Amino acid sequence: MKRTIVTLIILALGVPLYAQQGYTLDVKLEGQAGYKLNLSYVQHGRRKSDTARLLPDGTLRFTGTIEEPVVAVLFNSNPTTRFQMSSGGMFIPGPLLELVLEPGTIKATGTSADSYLATVKGGPMNAELSQLKTKENPLVKKKWELTKSGAQAYRSGDTTLSARLRKEGDALQTEKENLRKSYITKHPGSFVSVYLLGTMYESYTPQQFEQAFGKLAATYKNTFYGKYAAAKIESAKATALGRVAPDFTKKDTNGQPFTLSSLKGQYVLVDFWGSWCGPCRSSHPHMKALYEKYKSKGLEIVGVSEEKSPDMTTNENNWKKAIQTDGIQWVHVMNNYGKETQDLVQVYGVAGFPTKFLLDKEGKIVFKLVGAGEEGDKELDGKLRDLLGE
Repeated sequence: MKRTIVTLIILALGVPLYAQQGYTLDVKLEGQAGYKLNLSYVQHGRRKSDTARLLPDGTLRFTGTIEEPVVAVLFNSNPTTRFQMSSGGMFIPGPLLELVLEPGTIKATGTSADSYLATVKGGPMNAELSQLKTKENPLVKKKWELTKSGAQAYRSGDTTLSARLRKEGDALQTEKENLRKSYITKHPGSFVSVYLLGTMYESYTPQQFEQAFGKLAATYKNTFYGKYAAAKIESAKATALGRVAPDFTKKDTNGQPFTLSSLKGQYVLVDFWGSWCGPCRSSHPHMKALYEKYKSKGLEIVGVSEEKSPDMTTNENNWKKAIQTDGIQWVHVMNNYGKETQDLVQVYGVAGFPTKFLLDKEGKIVFKLVGAGEEGDKELDGKLRDLLGE
């Protein structure tokens, strides 16, 4: 990545990298007419969500100011960009277009149905990210097709085919992660590397992650993404097996405060999920069976939901509707409540949904599971059997 001594001095002083410089993002997607685009990114530690202005030629234009490089994703309302598991219910979100907001004009062109594959031009950081995307996009596209086929098979009751397609998709995901790891290793001075590392915590052991972060140049460690990766290291230490789970207080479905440590003396399964998350909700029947089996033996489940809407009322409605629809009658809190002061996804280092932590009677973490599927179910079954018996 191109960088200058001036850049290094600015970062060393910890002042804004771009001093409120402006950007313009023009997006033109074939077949986008009638659908909305939403630009989402984090600035000053808070997620922002912007809508575009429609130009006469059909281009959707976003404008704004930034103080440092920001990676944004584009959400597309086109229904072909997600897989609907049930009418009006849960869905599997498709891949999203990633791009870097940097000073100047950025252009993204492609098709609406495959907006995540759009070509992005404008600025040195987008040039770097685009080089990586050229290699990994074929893998992403193939995995998305497998995901949709697997979901269709699961919906029709063919669990054998669904499991096989999931394994094929997992292999492609591993291949993509290896591409990103290689990029990080080869480009330690790149902003893109700092961003990528923060998104890939689950692809490393805690020790490997800390080592990879240590090898990155200091140039961009003072950005949000550098600080985020550093926070991952600390959260990994806080949620390592054998450590007491970080305590928290969040509002439950009745608006009453619930504190995790109030369950000390019981085995507790803390489940990070979301109403929007297909794999999370497909795991609920198995969790209900476990709860019925072990509740009388001292097991409690605490669902921690992370909702995606910028509107809190929408989040509450989606959350409560999913609880009722799925019939999951255990303790529930929503991370969006008081997220500014205590973000449990960050505190617990959650990098994917669902993620489950099993706590013993002293509140110590004895098991962690990321993702959903038969293999993980068997691991969780075995751990509960060891602790609570048949």
